Amino acid sequence: MKTITIPELKIREIVKEYGTPFHIYDEKTIVDRLNNLISSFDWVDFKEYFAIKANPNPHILKIMQENNCGVDAATVSEIKLAEMAGFSGEEIMFTSNLTTLDAYQYAVKRGCIINIDWAADIYELLEAEIIPENICFRLNPGSIENEIMGDSKESKFGSTAGQIKEAIAFLVEQGIKSIGLHTMVVSNENDPQIFGEYTEMLFNFAREIIEEYQIKIDFINIGGGIGIPYQSETEVDVEAIAGAVNESYDKILRENGLQPKIFMESGRYITGESGYLVTRVIKEKETYKKYLGVDASMSDLMRPAMYRSYHHITNLDAEVRGKKKMIEYDVIGSLCENNDKFAIDRKLPESKLGDLLVVHDTGAHGHAMGFNYNGMLRNGEFLYTIDGDIKQIRRDETFEDYTNTVIGGY
Repeated sequence: MKTITIPELKIREIVKEYGTPFHIYDEKTIVDRLNNLISSFDWVDFKEYFAIKANPNPHILKIMQENNCGVDAATVSEIKLAEMAGFSGEEIMFTSNLTTLDAYQYAVKRGCIINIDWAADIYELLEAEIIPENICFRLNPGSIENEIMGDSKESKFGSTAGQIKEAIAFLVEQGIKSIGLHTMVVSNENDPQIFGEYTEMLFNFAREIIEEYQIKIDFINIGGGIGIPYQSETEVDVEAIAGAVNESYDKILRENGLQPKIFMESGRYITGESGYLVTRVIKEKETYKKYLGVDASMSDLMRPAMYRSYHHITNLDAEVRGKKKMIEYDVIGSLCENNDKFAIDRKLPESKLGDLLVVHDTGAHGHAMGFNYNGMLRNGEFLYTIDGDIKQIRRDETFEDYTNTVIGGY
């Protein structure tokens, strides 16, 4: 059983004024997760760079800025979103791939940390006289597997250890004195042992580079990847994860007189549990199965369709009625795609037309992955603040928003 951290009365007030569907986020949950992550890594000079892709609303990013985080941007647009929220310079790590010179130049001019995915880009950058002040390289170790990210040998991200070493040798010849290292090889992972194993690999690589090239490593970004408990109320043991990283850090780096900063780019762990998608049952259908049709669709939350991922669903009105009889439903949206389903063969309290359903854990990779297929308009977002107020942080998209980029006669 999962609980909703936002008062039901507040949710119903939004429904009454704005209708459904919409996303809403609990600010206290976000700040609690941030504080837990930061305090768990208090054994080292640590900084969290929130992954903008998880939840790019500038109001959410402002919470990160107010809590001394940086942000991780994958595109120029995400850099601009970060700037809207008050971030600048080294508070922004630019972790892109297939990066154009124009994108690099934009990020370099703004003083971002440049996290280079394809090591050979460094030659092109220096030839074009685009010289970052803060350079980092993304390692693909080719030896880590994770349920979501798969075999790292199959990943399009990062460069091999050999490619990075060649790039570093080139930089040393140019007089560069320090760099950063990065890897991101797990997603939605909560096993401390896995974090210990891959950071041990990364820290050993860092030590090799320092010894071979006599270059300083300012920081090591160990990526994100901490998961959330989609199917239970169990809290993620971030202290145990940090402890496993600490053990690797002490053994490989600190005992050898090395103390680089540690960065993370957690996204899902920070905002995932804070978010809820509120939707209404608009159709009941029965063929070979029982269906609950809702006014949200996979354009509001793609994860169940893309990954067959589980998101808990609470029927607020069934709880008011006393929710006794359980029925197996597919909970579906209206897109012309058969995978437009929030739940398959899910046992829920007997539901009726007009019932309010709350889909849990949508604060990361929810609204952020929205789209306009079938001409679906993207829906609004709200924030339940620490002070107990409701703040609209994005209005519903209109048809005019959807069509205002169309040009020419028709």
